[in-house]
Amino acid sequence: MYFINWERKITRTKFGNNIVVVKRNKSFTSLRQFILIFCFTLMSICSGNPANPPEIGKRILENESCESRNKLKIIGINCPKLFSITDEEIIEEYIDGGNLYSFFTLEKSNDLALQVGEITGKLHKKDLVFIDNKCQNFLVTKERKLIRIDLGFIQKSNSVFAQSMDIGSFLASILDLEPQKYRLLEKEFMIGYRRITNKKIPYLSIILRNILALGFGYSHKNMLKNMLNKHYA
Repeated sequence: MYFINWERKITRTKFGNNIVVVKRNKSFTSLRQFILIFCFTLMSICSGNPANPPEIGKRILENESCESRNKLKIIGINCPKLFSITDEEIIEEYIDGGNLYSFFTLEKSNDLALQVGEITGKLHKKDLVFIDNKCQNFLVTKERKLIRIDLGFIQKSNSVFAQSMDIGSFLASILDLEPQKYRLLEKEFMIGYRRITNKKIPYLSIILRNILALGFGYSHKNMLKNMLNKHYA
């Protein structure tokens, strides 16, 4: 049910009396992270809005820590319970529901897209950004509440580029959906985001959406249609 992680191998097991998810570093994790940072920096320069890239190393562990998760909970963003964290392995609560992309493909899920917009807006109001805000980084509980996972790249920033990355990466991750469904989910996301921030999305979001979608999509036909259609401003 958990989306394949580019940096970590993910397995489900038991930890005491709890069912947990174990995330272990893959080979060359540092190189994989460097590639992501390089792409972020290159795109920010090419966009004319240079931005500081997310820190890696110890910063990633700090972002995944209990302290970081508690701070997110205070502003209304829920994360799985953390059981253990080391340089090589993270053990956290298993959420029995599945990742958000599977809900978008199988059923009516306007309320979930709205929640993502609200969560993203809450983070931006605190001058924080996820950077990697794809829908596969959200899990859905049985009560249809969203749980945010993979917190490693969170950083303090209110730059146009960084906030646009959050919005663009989410929209890119659903851009391969059937056009009618995509337009509805995009609209609900924007409504949720504006409800919290009371502002329009950064202008770079749609440009980054189209660039990032090349690394997400399965249906290039749908992607192209959605790119050409007018977006919900």
